[in-house]
Amino acid sequence: MEYKLTRICENCKNEDVFEFTKIQTAFDLYDVDEIYNRPCSKCYSLIPECLNLPFVKLDKEILDMWGNNEELYLNPQDEEIILAEMHYFPLILNSINEGQYLKRKIEILLESICILLYDNTVSSNEFSEEENIERKKNVEIIRPELIRLKDKIKESEKHIMEYIKVVVFPQIELRK
Repeated sequence: MEYKLTRICENCKNEDVFEFTKIQTAFDLYDVDEIYNRPCSKCYSLIPECLNLPFVKLDKEILDMWGNNEELYLNPQDEEIILAEMHYFPLILNSINEGQYLKRKIEILLESICILLYDNTVSSNEFSEEENIERKKNVEIIRPELIRLKDKIKESEKHIMEYIKVVVFPQIELRK
């Protein structure tokens, strides 16, 4: 499957499309600045209106590559936040349990699950009743796994943001 990055010209609204593989897209292994600064193929304008970047849903292949290569990033700044999604939880949990990844990558996975518990615990007033029911179900799935992993979490706590620890650590029987 090819992933397409689209550069829309501000001048003529032409769409130039650039195709990449799943791996190139997942790890941003292309030069976005070069594409951004490329002239429009129709009017040659150098001013893009926008770039529509492709998104790759995390799967085992991508996670395995990421987990075993310290130079690959899902996002250079917020990997743990990107990973903190309930639909990734089983994949992340299996990866932690297998223990086949680099130490720092395991720490990021542990932090992502802590963020996931945090996100499903705090500020329930802003969610609908249905969403809060779903969030409670998520907590009942996440919390026991974090309790089981609490020794590993304790070892990597220096990488977990303080505001996350304040909410999550008491729930998993850890002291800050």
